[in-house]
Amino acid sequence: MYRNLLVAAIIVSGIGYLFAMAGDQTVLRWILKPGTILLIIGLAALTRNIKKAYKTCIIAGLFLSAIGDGLLLLPGNQWFAAGLFAFLTAHLVYIIAFMTRWKFASVHLLSLIPIAAYSYFLLRELHDGMLASGNSGLWIPVLIYVIVISIMIWSAVISGSRIAVAGAVLFFLSDSLLAWNMFVAPLAWAKYGVMITYYSAQFLIARSMEKKSS
Repeated sequence: MYRNLLVAAIIVSGIGYLFAMAGDQTVLRWILKPGTILLIIGLAALTRNIKKAYKTCIIAGLFLSAIGDGLLLLPGNQWFAAGLFAFLTAHLVYIIAFMTRWKFASVHLLSLIPIAAYSYFLLRELHDGMLASGNSGLWIPVLIYVIVISIMIWSAVISGSRIAVAGAVLFFLSDSLLAWNMFVAPLAWAKYGVMITYYSAQFLIARSMEKKSS
């Protein structure tokens, strides 16, 4: 019962944040953006019969993400960089979590091809866009971030969990859209796409605790 209520609360909170963005409701944005992730943490905490290391790392990653959410609400490149670092740390923690379930097989090397191809395309476009917009000082942090999140996706693949892979891929798509909108070309719908894919990603990563493999 509590799980169902939490899932409903997560959906309501996430949708509420979309409306808060549309209405430019600053206070609600500060409450609902990290608040939705805190609700997902609550859902993750209720998961039973799971290895402590995996559960602890997933919850830690979610908590770091909530911090990153708050930092990204602040204006200025310095806060963007701080938020980027919080999410970078979250991805490193997720990698550690997925490593506890690794079942490596040579076929997993094939998954590196689409991951690397997409990362290369994204980085090339971001590099040109950041130079053109005068944000070259953020290039190295963004480069490191893309490399780490790419490794996170591959780690999810090796863990054997389709739910974890789906969450990791959606996370990358969310971050890609955020960066593209900031540094390459503005998109009217970007902020909504970013949050929908982001909340979906975090929810799926939390849900990955319930099943060890595909």
